[in-house]
Amino acid sequence: MEEIGTVTGLREVTPYTFWVRMRPAFASGIRLEAIVRVDFSWGEETFRLYGVVNEVVASWDGTVTTGYQEEAYAEGRYSGVTIYLGQVVVTRTLKKEGESFVTVPPLVPPPVGERVFLVPPEETDVALGFDEVKRAKRALPCGVLSNNEVAYLDVRYLLGDNGAHVNVSGQSGVAAKTSYATFLLWMMLNYPRAPECFLSGDVATFLRDSRAIVFNVKGESLLFLDHWNSEWEEAKGSREAQLWEDMFRRFGVDARPFEGVTVAVPPRKDGRPDIRHSRDRVSVYGWDILDIAELHLLPLFFDPEELERNPNFALAVSVIEEFLYDQYTCLVREARAELFSRDTPYLEENIRFSCEGLDDRTLVRLYLAVCGQDPKWMLQRFGLPNSLKDLIELLHGYTEEGEQGARALATALGSEKIEDKTVLAISRRLRLAERSGLDRLWRSILPSRTVVFHHPPVPEYILPWNRPAGVTVVDIAKLSSRGQTFVVGAVLREILWAKEQDLLKEPVFIYLDELNKYAPREGGGPLGQIFRDVAERGRSFRIVLIGAEQTASQVDYRVVTQAATTVVGRQKYAELSKEEYAHLQGILREKAAALLPGEVIVDQPFFRLPLTVRFPLTPWATSEEKRLLRYGEGVVSLSEEEFRKLFE
Repeated sequence: MEEIGTVTGLREVTPYTFWVRMRPAFASGIRLEAIVRVDFSWGEETFRLYGVVNEVVASWDGTVTTGYQEEAYAEGRYSGVTIYLGQVVVTRTLKKEGESFVTVPPLVPPPVGERVFLVPPEETDVALGFDEVKRAKRALPCGVLSNNEVAYLDVRYLLGDNGAHVNVSGQSGVAAKTSYATFLLWMMLNYPRAPECFLSGDVATFLRDSRAIVFNVKGESLLFLDHWNSEWEEAKGSREAQLWEDMFRRFGVDARPFEGVTVAVPPRKDGRPDIRHSRDRVSVYGWDILDIAELHLLPLFFDPEELERNPNFALAVSVIEEFLYDQYTCLVREARAELFSRDTPYLEENIRFSCEGLDDRTLVRLYLAVCGQDPKWMLQRFGLPNSLKDLIELLHGYTEEGEQGARALATALGSEKIEDKTVLAISRRLRLAERSGLDRLWRSILPSRTVVFHHPPVPEYILPWNRPAGVTVVDIAKLSSRGQTFVVGAVLREILWAKEQDLLKEPVFIYLDELNKYAPREGGGPLGQIFRDVAERGRSFRIVLIGAEQTASQVDYRVVTQAATTVVGRQKYAELSKEEYAHLQGILREKAAALLPGEVIVDQPFFRLPLTVRFPLTPWATSEEKRLLRYGEGVVSLSEEEFRKLFE
């Protein structure tokens, strides 16, 4: 090992940090984040300390104390000594027991004058504790260190055993938030399939069969995660491409785009998918009254600020929400009684499978499909609107002393002394929501064309997220702000509901950019409460939120602080001064303001200090312009205009 200097007494020495005075021959070569080692004896005990250089300073020794002396030294008329000092943060303390070393808490500082050595690359795992997580089979590669060795995360802090959730922050356009977040997601889905991965069998199976949901919030940039990135093809044979490929080899996986991707987009007014670029496996999503009632989605149709500002308005919305849920449970009871009754042979003739174990919404959908009546009429019997327009009419019916459902709603509102003007205000807000496109997301239950059912009916608008090893990209970029809020909240509620019903054990990863928009520091309304629920209870259900934003200081404090894994890309120094970045020790804050493309700072509770890692350019497209279209055996990169011309 190469000796770089000695422990110096010019600065304070503790069991946690110490300073190294560099040898003159090595001083010019010292770098930040170099990994070092000190071996020493303390009484009859032998210790070995590992650490990372966290700061480097150069100064005159005491011989030069004035500007005059410094100028004289430059002219050769005065003698002086330049010293280089490096601050080392201790990452691991080992104590010799018998013929081997065992890990112990920091106990004693290294004595002044002890020699300090540069750790060879093969000793990196021991120095940073990666050997322990690799030996325990819970290590996930997360990038490459400055010495070109692989850095690892502990999956216990990803899957909820010791913590969960990932937060990625950084400046837009230069911090590579989306690239690193999708890289980490890709590794969690694909690394368990590596021939020699450092994951236990149970954890590997869990990750292989996990579900991933990616929200696309800008253009159509994430709708092509299963397409090759054209930059990889353009860089083929170059030094950069070789570096990217070498990183993937070090991780033990083959570079390739995401697999098992399904894209879900909102419907246009005519019901067709709202998508500009051609691709396969596209579905149209939406929610019907059964979803809205069961999952309590009605508050998501309203402005969260108004709900918080106006208690009477919020109370009225809450009463209507509970009314819909109560009426829905009445319909569930009727559906269950009819479907399991021996007095309804016509139902048995149309159903060729067992109804045991079906959830309430599936039972009701089956009942509405085989009962021989128009679903809209059946829903009206219980005061359940089949569309957003029907809900508005139901509210107007209440004020006009209308039909049975409206009268039941009037009773519910009257019991809470809700005034007519408040109900009319709700109706006006729903009309605004209708004009902003939310009526496209509320799907009507239509009469079934099927006579005999061999399996439970699944509406075409149900989001297909619950697929083992599946990646579902949910496009919300074309929706209004209220529409985006509704979709994000509805998806999170659906996942929480599935986990609470114990319908799946595997992890669900959710990636969402612009987290500060959906879970803001102040307010947030019903959606903010859903995010707090996911952040605080999600880990117990193995729901993992991978949130990204430009400024972590603008995200709900209860959400951002629940992230056990924190990633910082290039960031403005004014933002870095906030308390959310207090974990960046020493000059790491300064470094975060000058990170290069492809670099991020990663932190987990088992790290002694955050680590700067490099990661490869993603082989999958993270924008519609960078997707690579393949035809036959050739590979071509086409613009959208060129693509259309192929089929003219």
